[in-house]
Amino acid sequence: MSHALTATEPVLATTHGGLFKSKLRMQLGRFELTPQRVVYYQKSTLFLLFGALGMLLSRYAAGTRALDLELVRIAAVARGKHGFNKNILDVTMSDGTRHRISLDRFDEFTAQLREQLARQGRLDPAAGEPWALRAPAQA
Repeated sequence: MSHALTATEPVLATTHGGLFKSKLRMQLGRFELTPQRVVYYQKSTLFLLFGALGMLLSRYAAGTRALDLELVRIAAVARGKHGFNKNILDVTMSDGTRHRISLDRFDEFTAQLREQLARQGRLDPAAGEPWALRAPAQA
């Protein structure tokens, strides 16, 4: 789906955070949840040259669309941790790719994500951790 078509989707939740590129490297960015997808906008690493001030300034930059996770392609979701940070979302896609995401507003964002998956009929209402997702209904 093209970027022009997804621009009309309403944004249900947004938060700053980071996408883990490797075990020790995380790229800062912004996450948006729409009824159909989770979109990650990557911030420029040039802001980090200015330290804490650069980090604050990067929150006001738009960022580059770097990742688009369609909700119908998500196979599993679980809460993870990285050191002392327990606000990690581990997402496994239906093709086996895994994404580790650090979210600033973890509880609000995941509550909205859970609600969207439930509306699609993919979330088992009694699901604990990890969230039990059903395969999408074939049309």
